[in-house]
Amino acid sequence: MTALPYDMSHIQTLLAGPESARALLRYVVRGLNRDVGSKLTSASIFDLENMRSRRIHSDNSEAYPVGNYKQIDRNLFFTTVLENAQPFVTSRIEQIAEVFFDWRKIQALGFESNMNLPAVVDGKVIGTINMLAPAGHFTGEKIAAALAWQPIVTLCFLLTARDETLTASVPEADAVMERA
Repeated sequence: MTALPYDMSHIQTLLAGPESARALLRYVVRGLNRDVGSKLTSASIFDLENMRSRRIHSDNSEAYPVGNYKQIDRNLFFTTVLENAQPFVTSRIEQIAEVFFDWRKIQALGFESNMNLPAVVDGKVIGTINMLAPAGHFTGEKIAAALAWQPIVTLCFLLTARDETLTASVPEADAVMERA
C-alpha cells in the first residue's frame, strides 16, 4: 500500500475546526507546493454560464488577486479540464500561449509551465488548483504527485462551495475581467 502524501488525521482536525474550508485550502496548497514544487499556486471556481473563472486563492495577490474574473475560452484547456475533467499540463511557454491570454504575464513572472488540477464531483469540474513553475517542471513524477492530492483537492472545493466568505462576490474585484 502506497503512503498518502497527506495526513488524514490532520485533515479530520481541520474539518472539525473553524473556517475548515480556508484551513483545508491552505493545507492543500502547502502540500502541493511541497510535493509538486509549484512556485505560484492559485485556486479557481467556474461560472461556465458566463464563460469565466474567479480566483479564490492566490500565492501572489499582486500578480493574481483573489476575486478577479478571468475569461474562459473554448480551447484545449476547456476541453481537457472542463469537458474531460483531466489535468491540463504544459512544459513550455509556447503551449501556455496557445490557451491563456495572460501568457506574457506568466512568462514575466519567470514561469513557463503550468498544471491545472481539477476537483471533480459527479463528473463535473467544480474548481481547479492552478500551478506555475519554470519550463519543463511538470514531469510525469510531478503529475503523479499532484494526482495523489486530487481527492483532497475535491473535498476542499466541496467545502469551499459552502463557505460564502470564499465564494461571495467582491464588488471591486468583480468589476475586473482579466483579458488581453
